[in-house]
Amino acid sequence: MPRPPRLLLALLLLTSLAACDQKPTREERILANLPLQEAYDHNIERMAQLLAMTHPQVPQDKIKDVLRKHLTVDDQRKDLFKLYSEKNFSDAEFDTIVAATQDPQKARQLGESEEGKRLSEKLTGLMRATAQDKHVQALAEERMQQVEDELSELGPRQP
Repeated sequence: MPRPPRLLLALLLLTSLAACDQKPTREERILANLPLQEAYDHNIERMAQLLAMTHPQVPQDKIKDVLRKHLTVDDQRKDLFKLYSEKNFSDAEFDTIVAATQDPQKARQLGESEEGKRLSEKLTGLMRATAQDKHVQALAEERMQQVEDELSELGPRQP
């Protein structure tokens, strides 16, 4: 009888060691290496500036709050998971993109190289395809309509 428990213990130990040795998933790597929060904050800031032109009676901080309510950081995270997925980019390509986002000099060098041009075209093509997706367009329109409706309730819209 002592044999099976010892084998079970060895199996559990091997399993736990194997789990520790696994490389991070692409999603974990995206979260760890890309400035998601900064990009989200930047996008909210830019959109708030644009909306402030048509809703001058609404304070910009309130516009940002409305945007954050309808356009969440989680939505952006999911979009980036899809964009930078293993389906779209190899590990080497993703590593190159990460290096360029973390080092301006590497970004300049990459922008001047054939590899950089190819990656840029690939990324632009994927972003275009996503933007042309009817489901994505409908969801974006719905969210922006919600933003517009809420801002209109806070004050009349300017042309």
